[in-house]
Amino acid sequence: MIAPAVSPLLHLGGAALCALAGAIVLIVGRGPVGRALAMACFAAAAWAGAVAVNPAGVLGGTAAVLEMARNAAWFITLLVLYRALAGASAAGLVRRFALAGGALVLAALAALLPAVGALELPGFGSPSLIARLGLDLVIVVLAENLYRNADERTRWHVNLPCITLGGLAAFDLVLFADAALSKTYSPALLDARAVLIGLAMPLLAVAAVRDRRSRREVPVPRRVMFHGATLIVAGTFLLGVGAAGEVLRHIGTGWGSTAQASLLAGALMAAAVVAASGSARSRLRNLVVEQFFTARYDYRREWLRCIATLSAPDTGAPDPHIRAIRAIADAADSPAGILLLREEAVPAEGAGGGAHRLRWAGSWNLPPLADDAVAAAVPLLAADGRIGSLAPGGTPVPIAAAAGPLWLAVPLLHHREGASGLVLLAPPRAPFTLDRESDELLRTLGRAVAMFLAERRAAERLAEGRRVQDYAKRFAFVAHDVKTVSSQLEMLLANAEGNLADPEFQHDMLVTVRASASRIKALIARLGQPGDEPRGEAAAAAQATVTPPLHALRGIAARQAYPVRIEEAEGEGTPLSELRAAIAPDRFEAAIDHLINNAAEASRPGEPVRVRVKADQGRIVVDVMDRGTGMSPEFIRDKLFDPLTTSKPDGSGIGAWQARELAREAGGDVTVLSTLGSGTTMRLMLPAVPASPVPVRQGGRQEGGT
Repeated sequence: MIAPAVSPLLHLGGAALCALAGAIVLIVGRGPVGRALAMACFAAAAWAGAVAVNPAGVLGGTAAVLEMARNAAWFITLLVLYRALAGASAAGLVRRFALAGGALVLAALAALLPAVGALELPGFGSPSLIARLGLDLVIVVLAENLYRNADERTRWHVNLPCITLGGLAAFDLVLFADAALSKTYSPALLDARAVLIGLAMPLLAVAAVRDRRSRREVPVPRRVMFHGATLIVAGTFLLGVGAAGEVLRHIGTGWGSTAQASLLAGALMAAAVVAASGSARSRLRNLVVEQFFTARYDYRREWLRCIATLSAPDTGAPDPHIRAIRAIADAADSPAGILLLREEAVPAEGAGGGAHRLRWAGSWNLPPLADDAVAAAVPLLAADGRIGSLAPGGTPVPIAAAAGPLWLAVPLLHHREGASGLVLLAPPRAPFTLDRESDELLRTLGRAVAMFLAERRAAERLAEGRRVQDYAKRFAFVAHDVKTVSSQLEMLLANAEGNLADPEFQHDMLVTVRASASRIKALIARLGQPGDEPRGEAAAAAQATVTPPLHALRGIAARQAYPVRIEEAEGEGTPLSELRAAIAPDRFEAAIDHLINNAAEASRPGEPVRVRVKADQGRIVVDVMDRGTGMSPEFIRDKLFDPLTTSKPDGSGIGAWQARELAREAGGDVTVLSTLGSGTTMRLMLPAVPASPVPVRQGGRQEGGT
């Protein structure tokens, strides 16, 4: 009897599924096994495609030749798996199977020659049928041997090819045996063969992934796999809903279309809700990871995510303690957590050591913890960095009453401080087994978070130290200036005894007392100024007000109790009268006062201090010169600008250091030119700016000439 025509649509669908499976195997497969599995899929696709093109010649012509090639590809695939499984020890058995299969393939191809006849009249005496049955039987036996000889570890990698290829060969045995007995081919079995091949070939793609998983990861990014799986699940769901709607449309005539539209709209809304659900995404992600990847985590992505979370800027980002919780919770797929930090060790009663004490530092999606709940978490603080699993009922009662049952206690282990804190995590959105891989990742992230928190604490302490240091520096400046004012007042009192009746002295005394009072008021105000702004901002604030150097120097000289001679030297470029020093008047006067006082103390009594000022290449240069004993290079290098270091019995070691600090904050500097026995020149250099037509503030002080 002639073989009936088969469904071209079913065979075309089977060919498409087989080709798709072969493409996936080419992407994820590797080595001889991957190539063999791809060959098996594409051979099946070629056979199904040939039948779809010529459904009337399903058992003869090109379709028959491709069917033999398909069976040969399946046979070779099983041989490659057998060789990869058993290695050289199975070479003899593989060789015997190969000889038997090769002979049967040649016999089956020879039976297709016109002289022998195709399978149009089946019977047990037909050479073509005997060769076909023999080849299918060898495939079944080879698949059975491969599965039975695989141990428990490797059976997971070969069971799908054995079931797929052996099952398809067994179905062919049933098909041809039924045809031989009934003298006709069953149309249902012929069509079912296409459906079965189309459904079974994707299992070879999963087998290729399993084979690669035993060696290295799939080269497809995890996010691509996850989104691809999401699309497949959503597409399958919508197709099922569409089919149900089509059934409803045919059942009812009045309300069928309404039910179909409502069902599709509801399905779209349900798919959107599920896609927005964190738990649903987590469960799908776990399923994809378990099936396609050896490692549970993409460590590169996890590490980059942790760094991005911890290093986010404080402005516009969650609290640093919340970021510390999320750096660990996101890796464990936990939706909430609590951060507890260790306080300094406190003495334990009756013990020589100390007891740890925790404090609540922050909560993410959980309420704060009271002191009794925090104290109950102290036993969970593992000094060796072990992850504490809080099994059902294992959460301490005070914590469970405040935050509910928790899942894990992740210690924050610092390399110097030890266990510096604890992160308590809520149960994950999708439950999974906490294995060694998860434990190692969470411990590593715990160390990173401990380093992050320790760095923040160190930065806060450094900022506090800088604020204290700045206040101490300003206090030292003020103390030194008060000392200068005190010296001026003492000298005034000393001269008052013999000159109090002199009207000119009385006028000078009033001027000096008024200037001293103004200066003390300014010094007190300086103590209250914020001193923790960056150096750049302080320099900008200092340059916001400028000072005419020559005019200010004459006023400073007029207030001194010793002779000061102001000299204007020839400079280069713009004349000095058209320039201003980029420094506030009070800072300029404070710096010059220190330099002049030091020069006067180094000079002989009655010898004037020379102050030379000039403009030089965009700078204001002020030289304060004395003819004292001078300083050695070692003293200048090691002690002159070292605060609180001085060689004077009543000195403070602040003057030269303060003058240089004031100059540097304004963008300038102080240098020293000194020779032992020949005196010293202290050179103050400041940025110069063009003079403004607006009158410049002079600090409210009265100034006179020398």
